[in-house]
Amino acid sequence: MLNTEYSKIKYSVQKKRNEVLTFAVIGLLFISAIYYFNYIYYKPIITTEIPNVNIICEEDLDDNAYVNCTFEIESRDESETISPIQSRIKIRGFFNAKLPKKGYRIELSRQESLLGMRKDDDWLLFAMFLDIPHMRVKLSFDMWRSLESTNPTAILPKSKYITLYINGQFQGVYLLAEKNDRRLFGLNNPQYNENSSLIFQAGAHRKNFLDYSSDEWEQDWPNKDDDYNIIGKILSNLISFIRTSNDSEFFDSYNGIYSKFNKLNLIDFYLFNFFILHKDFWSQNYFIVRNTYPSLFYLIPWDFDSSFGQYFNRKYSSKEDSTVDIKTRNYLYERLLSNDDFKLAARERWFLLRQTMWTDESILDDVSNLHEEVQNVLEIDAKLWYRLIFEKDWEKEVEEAINCLYTWIPERFAFCDIYFSKL
Repeated sequence: MLNTEYSKIKYSVQKKRNEVLTFAVIGLLFISAIYYFNYIYYKPIITTEIPNVNIICEEDLDDNAYVNCTFEIESRDESETISPIQSRIKIRGFFNAKLPKKGYRIELSRQESLLGMRKDDDWLLFAMFLDIPHMRVKLSFDMWRSLESTNPTAILPKSKYITLYINGQFQGVYLLAEKNDRRLFGLNNPQYNENSSLIFQAGAHRKNFLDYSSDEWEQDWPNKDDDYNIIGKILSNLISFIRTSNDSEFFDSYNGIYSKFNKLNLIDFYLFNFFILHKDFWSQNYFIVRNTYPSLFYLIPWDFDSSFGQYFNRKYSSKEDSTVDIKTRNYLYERLLSNDDFKLAARERWFLLRQTMWTDESILDDVSNLHEEVQNVLEIDAKLWYRLIFEKDWEKEVEEAINCLYTWIPERFAFCDIYFSKL
């Protein structure tokens, strides 16, 4: 009898203990869930050295118009932290808007220096979705900009890696960059005549500089909103000279092509884009820039989704000779590459760069530094965006893209050394 009562009492105590333990576990899970959704899923957290950008939107994002938002940066470095700013955001680009991972334009309500870059209110967020290693776009920016010490026209935006959260949800690794505008190029106010400072963008896959068509070029500066179109007359005159002048006129020391374009820019533009195998190029994805006349025109490369032997998961040989493609798509360079003096100057410039700024070691060091900076969050980004596309092979695709970059660069340098020695 006593044993039975004791058993009942023991069972009752054990049952209460189990109930308390069950409620404790449930409570812990509930608290953990609250913590997760409030402090991880719905609030940016700093898990790496890469700063977090947190954007809170008041409505759905649009690729045609800006929507209101707040913009903030959280960083381990307190000097980089930016408290929430009233801002506007929209999706960048027609093609980009169709990709799963979007790029964005940000307009801050005041000018700020972000992550040590210039003070401005207009910023770009590159998604790098087609750049699987998430290094080719930035490497292109930095490699072109490395020429600026000897070539003042080698201008492209500064950029920094960030992790992006929109309305608390992780979007992945992005490249926060300055905008490619008149401030970046240091251009004067517009003159509203043919002497004006200008930025024109090439935007069609037809042979450039053979004839002028308004649907193949876009006037970025002076602003189209100012309702003053200077692009038609300026490009018509320039293209007419390139198309109709004979070789003596075209290469004349005083009135020829180098009285219109910066010669070193034409050389470096050719060498850089030939080396990185800029596939989606030569008839679009670049800018013609000029400060107020008599300043010279110069060319700025853009849109590096297809570069360094990769375009998304496509791979291109490091030994590919793009000369035929260049001449087929760009009449200015068809003429330049038919001239022995231009080819000699290009050859000499290539080997000077190879001895100084573009050594195998220096560029591979740049790749290693970029990889070290981004690798901790790249796997999370890849799992978010590539797992559904490549399914079980998503990790393999990312690893192959990274390894390909390391092997392709020295192979491409070796090919170009031989190519330009024979140019």
